[in-house]
Amino acid sequence: MLLIVLLALGGLAILVLLAILGISAWVAHNMTLVRRFPVYGHPSQFGLTYEDVTFPSRKDRIPLRGWYLPSQLDNRCIILVQGQEHHRNSPGIRALALGRDLVGHGFSVLLFDFRGRGESGGKRDSNGDREQWDVLGAIDYVTTRGIPVERIGLVGFSLGAAVAILVAAKEPRIPAIVSDSAFLDTVAYLKRVPFYFFFLPSWFAFPIALAGRTLFGADFSKVRPAKAVAKIAPRPIFFIHSEDDHVIPHEETEELYRASGNKENLMWIVPEGGHVRSYARRPEEYAARVADFFQRLIG
Repeated sequence: MLLIVLLALGGLAILVLLAILGISAWVAHNMTLVRRFPVYGHPSQFGLTYEDVTFPSRKDRIPLRGWYLPSQLDNRCIILVQGQEHHRNSPGIRALALGRDLVGHGFSVLLFDFRGRGESGGKRDSNGDREQWDVLGAIDYVTTRGIPVERIGLVGFSLGAAVAILVAAKEPRIPAIVSDSAFLDTVAYLKRVPFYFFFLPSWFAFPIALAGRTLFGADFSKVRPAKAVAKIAPRPIFFIHSEDDHVIPHEETEELYRASGNKENLMWIVPEGGHVRSYARRPEEYAARVADFFQRLIG
């Protein structure tokens, strides 16, 4: 009888373990699944001089596609780092229009597609883990044009803002970044993952992270801007966020600002706009503020 009970309990434990692993794999699969949108819009529509460019991601050499918009002098560059689901000319951000404005302020601009997006190679999103390699590859490409890292700035949006923070924390030669609508911590999100009609217990964060790393090559535990942001000081960060952002609350940027511990940092909470739409709502002011910020640091 005891043996039967033990076998039943063992079988139940195996079923529970399989269920945990299955649910974790399903969540990790969905977190790394990306819908590829075709690139639309083109620099020629803005009368811009441009180059179609291809360069490899730094570590795994995935080919990344983009546009390089040279300024007249072409001796300093701002890399625009897009959000999670769209391409180099994300419609909410109006990235190409912002690129035009920054070129008008005397900066060359690189816009590119993350892996798995637009026209770049790759099939999976890694929620900011390997996208860091993509940004590092973009920096490498700009340096091949003769522009040193010390004259390269990053402007990131949403996931791209989180990635910009993580990259700047690792690359001390990046002089300054703009973080538009960043989030705090992927691990914190994993502790409250929606699953059908309820939230998974917080301890699911570990098996989900394990599934992401082993099955899809995405280490979610490396995407923690709140843990990295203080490493950027004394280099400044310009934080931007919309007050009515219903995707990532503006309080997350305010917390990043406090965690950064740098009195040279700036923060602009835009009253309206929604998620990553501050430029779309206030294009002239946005471009002027960003350009003024970089003029001081890579001018």
